[in-house]
Amino acid sequence: MFMSVLAIMPPMNCRALSFMIGSILAASLVISGCAAQDSLLVYCGAGMREPMEEIADLFFEEEGVEIQYTFAGSAQLLSQIELYQTGDLYMPGARSDIEAAMEKGFVDETRDVVYHVPCIITPKGNPASVESLEDLAESGVRVALGDPAGPAIGKVSKSILEGQGIWEEVVHNRVVSSGTVNELVVYISMEQADAAIVWEDLVDPEMMDEVEIPLEMNGVKVVSIGTLVFSEDEEKADKFMNFVASEEGKAVFADHGFVAYPDPRYEGTS
Repeated sequence: MFMSVLAIMPPMNCRALSFMIGSILAASLVISGCAAQDSLLVYCGAGMREPMEEIADLFFEEEGVEIQYTFAGSAQLLSQIELYQTGDLYMPGARSDIEAAMEKGFVDETRDVVYHVPCIITPKGNPASVESLEDLAESGVRVALGDPAGPAIGKVSKSILEGQGIWEEVVHNRVVSSGTVNELVVYISMEQADAAIVWEDLVDPEMMDEVEIPLEMNGVKVVSIGTLVFSEDEEKADKFMNFVASEEGKAVFADHGFVAYPDPRYEGTS
């Protein structure tokens, strides 16, 4: 199936291709019961696939415990947790999503790990001359947005644009509403939109340009990981949570362009 899909896709770089494959895999994954013996099941935001897979390899080397991931948008993951009520940890794209899981009684312990910093991306060369949030509302600009009811970036984008009083105008320019932030990166890489709001750690300077969002207009989010009350091995789940939030785990995130928590630049963000 994957070969037939890839055969008809336009050329793209490896990172964009991996995002597309990841989206296909996430959509086809069916959760069936508990994770295998000596393994943990982690529900993780799609935008953190690369560092979290690297962290899983390091954890396996140190502890001999395999990490099985379900990657998707934060809201979709929470729906899966509520439906299946199995698994060990939840790591969505924003602290607010893990707090929603705590309110439902699904998450007990949490650790803050890194920040998600929104930015605007455009195809290389910025053909639509997008230089600010306000430019997203200009007539003719094709905008790709995360679904406000889906991934964390969708909710954050709506909040940012509403704060500038331009949400309705930007929605009028929207050409796609995506279920994951990785899909937004693919749309820009394939030049199917003029601009998108994504997390800055996903910016690929070879394929796109970045437009920073001023901090006073931005919606920087803390990314946390939490253990699920359904875990059948709380000790291993706690170990993995603490490993992700350790200096070693945060260093992996830093290598992938994330800002480790805490950082004085983003003090007071949630």
